[in-house]
Formats: sequence, C-alpha cells, structure tokens
Amino acid sequence: MKKIGILTFHNSYNCGSMLESYAMQTIIEKRKGKAEIINFSNEGQQKLYNATFPNDSVKNIIKNTLILPYLNRIKNNNSKYEEFKNNNFKLSKRYTDIEQLDDVNYKTLVAGSDQIWNITIEDGDDAYFLPWAKKAKKVAYAPSFGSKNIQKYSKNPDKYKKYLNDFDALSVREKNGKKWIKDLCGREAELLVDPTLLLNAKDYAKIEDNTIKEMTDYIFFYCPSFDADICKFVKKIAKKYNLKVITWSTKSYAVKGIARFGFKLASYESPSAYLTLIKNAKLVITTSFHGTIFSTIYKKNFIVAKNGGMYGDDDRVKTLLEQIGMMDRLIPYEFDDKINYLEDIDYSDYDKKLTKLQQKAIKYIDENIIK
Repeated sequence: MKKIGILTFHNSYNCGSMLESYAMQTIIEKRKGKAEIINFSNEGQQKLYNATFPNDSVKNIIKNTLILPYLNRIKNNNSKYEEFKNNNFKLSKRYTDIEQLDDVNYKTLVAGSDQIWNITIEDGDDAYFLPWAKKAKKVAYAPSFGSKNIQKYSKNPDKYKKYLNDFDALSVREKNGKKWIKDLCGREAELLVDPTLLLNAKDYAKIEDNTIKEMTDYIFFYCPSFDADICKFVKKIAKKYNLKVITWSTKSYAVKGIARFGFKLASYESPSAYLTLIKNAKLVITTSFHGTIFSTIYKKNFIVAKNGGMYGDDDRVKTLLEQIGMMDRLIPYEFDDKINYLEDIDYSDYDKKLTKLQQKAIKYIDENIIK
C-alpha cells in the first residue's frame, strides 16, 4: 500500500506548525490512510529556529547579547520540540533541498496546512508547491499564503500559476487565499478549516504535558511579536484581576525585553506544554491563529487582540472567527475598566458551526486524499 505524504512546516519549533502537522497525520490515519510526514527542512528554516542569530551584523550581535542569559533555556526548548517531533510524527528520511525530493513511495502528496505558500518568509520554499512530484496525486489541504499575495510579492507569478494549476485539488485556509488563487489561476479553491480543528480536546489529551504545575490562576499570553502596546493592555487586565501572566516565545521575550512587564515565561516550551497551559488558563490573550483555535477547542475565555496586520490583508484570524461565529472575541487592545474580560463565552453555537465545517473538510479529505 503506497503512502500519503504530507509536506508542511512540521520541523518548525513553533507549536501551531507542529500541531497542525500532528493533526493532518492523525486525521488521515483516522480515515484509514497510511500517512507519512516528508521530513523536509531547508537551510532557511534551520537558521530561523537556531538558538542564536548569525553574528553577521551589529543588530544581530546585540540580539545575541540579549539572548545570552536565556540561551540554555532556548536550547532546552528546542530539544523539547525535537522530542515531540520524534515521539509523535511518522517521518520519512531527511531532506534539505528540493532537488532531493521524489514521489516514488507515495500515491498522494498533501501540501499543507500552515503558511507553506508564504513566499516572503525565511523558511519558504518552492518545494511546498510540489513541482518535484511526477506521478503522485497532488492535493492542497488548507495551506496559507500568510497574507502575502503572490501577484504582489513574486517577481515571477506565472511560475506559481503553473505550480498551482498542476494540483489535482486545491483548498486554502483564508478568504484572501481563495480570492488570490482565483485571480492568479482562474480556479476555485475550497475554503477549509485548519486540520487542528478536525480533532477534539480528547484527541489532544493524548499529547498534553501532565507534568505542568500551573493550575488556573493565570493569563496565558501568546503574542509572538510582543507588541509593546498589547503587552501594556495585558498587564492592565492582569492587574485588574490580580492574575499572573505566563507567556511564550523565549527568544523574542529576551530580545524585546519583555521581563519589564513582569510576565513569566513558561518553564519550557513544547506543543504538549502549550496545550496544557491553554487548557488550564483563566484567560487566554493572543494574536495567534493557532492560539485562537486551541482556545476554542478547550472552550476557554479568550481575547484576540486586533493587531495592525488584521486591518489589512491578514485575514487569517478573521476568517476563522467568522467561520465559528466568534467575531466578538476580536477586539482592539484598548483597556476599558468597565469591561468584564473574564465573562464566560457563550459556546452554544460553536459545536454546530464547527461540525458543519468538519463535515466539509472530511468530505474533501475522503474524496481527494484517501480515495
């Protein structure tokens, strides 16, 4: 029986990336497919998730100086990501260059999910558009352009038009992505939910970290960019309710000097710890797509701080919240003492909306990936 190969950002030391990889692998297996994650990681990705920055500029030397007190913590976090990957993924042999890839062992190749079609990022690669595949069926499952329109950001959009038109089935994660494919290729791509939403809290319980000591009296704050104004907003909410703030992204925390806000870093970072910290939080505040998803899966009180990108082409979180009927959770980061930020969220319609989205996604998977 030939395998179904998944090509995505599984090797990123990023919880959303690893968890969507896990979910894609798991849902294919639940539908009786034989899944394998293609263990591809280019040089850009390896540099991006290195513990330090290259010492090739004054700016990076300063960053590395700021990182130094946290260096052992960052290395430990990276080892935790590796541990999660090795324990939970069914991996092919390792590849580092598009020229090494082939589809000999696969009946179907799945591109996605995550921002694999964002051509502006350091770990972007044409490999994720599957031009190297010669015989296997090519299916896109909810990849994202990461708010970057190929026609605007590529010097050669016709190359990507050819790549996309060579897919047997196309789907995307966001409304803008659907529009951009139509504009570029003239094809209709299906709008599907991220694979993490195809599993439920019981599925994720299998990979949660039960050694985490934190219980309920904290805010889990996940904003990878650590916008200073959003940090001030979170600090005011924490003060109002006398809650501590546990946060994430050690490297960025160090470079941005986030310790000045009094936020506490998680003891260590891994997808398993991430799930547990969201599950047990009193409140989740995030700007993250997957931070939003897991807040809803665990039916948490959560706030999505509407940052600058969400006013432009970045409709990743907006598309998600519209789909699940929770646009009221997207708010500007302007503190208002009259608002009860801990008010329970009404999840009564969530399951109904999610079930319909899941049914649409499973139909697509069964017809295009498993069949």
